Amino acid sequence: MVKHFKRKSLPQRGYSTQELLDFFVENLDKNNFYVVMALDELEALIKKEGGEPLFKLTRFYEDKPPNIPQRISLICIFREPECEEIFRLIDRSTLSTLGFHILKLEKYKDYQLKDILNQRVEEAFKENTVLPETVELIADLAGKYGDARFAIELLWLAGKYADRKGLTKVQPEHVRAAQAYTHPTLKTEYLKMVGLHEKFLLLALARLLKNIESAYVSIGEVEKEYRIVCEEFDEKPRAHTQTWKYIKNLSLMGMISTKISGKGQRGKTTLIGLPFPSEKLEVEILKMLEKK
Repeated sequence: MVKHFKRKSLPQRGYSTQELLDFFVENLDKNNFYVVMALDELEALIKKEGGEPLFKLTRFYEDKPPNIPQRISLICIFREPECEEIFRLIDRSTLSTLGFHILKLEKYKDYQLKDILNQRVEEAFKENTVLPETVELIADLAGKYGDARFAIELLWLAGKYADRKGLTKVQPEHVRAAQAYTHPTLKTEYLKMVGLHEKFLLLALARLLKNIESAYVSIGEVEKEYRIVCEEFDEKPRAHTQTWKYIKNLSLMGMISTKISGKGQRGKTTLIGLPFPSEKLEVEILKMLEKK
């Protein structure tokens, strides 16, 4: 920011932080400028430098005449505002200066993440290359954490997967692959813990999602495919009540994701998806079933 004023005599090194700050404010006064500094993820600065930089910024006008305009205002953004470890590194006078106006931002909701993702899609992808179902799945996955950065990372990785396969569409399966890469969730020990018919349900779901562009399928479609899988392995399928219990158990284990259908669908039904690649799940389950 100081370099913006292009003072030729200003060297790269040789001035203290306080001298640079004085020079900066001097030029703000000279040009009648005001600055609002947004310090994002301030924890990182405090962990590295302690509370001194924040002290200098907040107390700069403390020894100045009361009638001069205060040219610097701060917006301090903390990811973890209740973190006591961080605030122990800041002296009380600085904390009192910061503590007058506090705005706590809630985690992003699914619909907010969709808006953010759609904006990024418009900026970064060719038109009609990212399916609406893809954006919906990313928003659902990232919505559990309320994390926009994670959502954008999933979008970027999903696009990379599509590029690598030479495809012109970014599909939900690419998102599931990206999810497995960023937060590996498919653990074979979990698969070993579930019963035979739960494995059949997972296999049915994996096969359905592998061959469609949608991020979710209805419970009716899963049950229909489940009966086909049971026939394939010469097993009698369980009744709807029992399969519903299986689905609830798999959801609690984090093996599947469920939600209620929304707009654009007649009536309300349970929709089921996967948080990891369907093709990988199918391979792992078939390996286990073949051993048996």
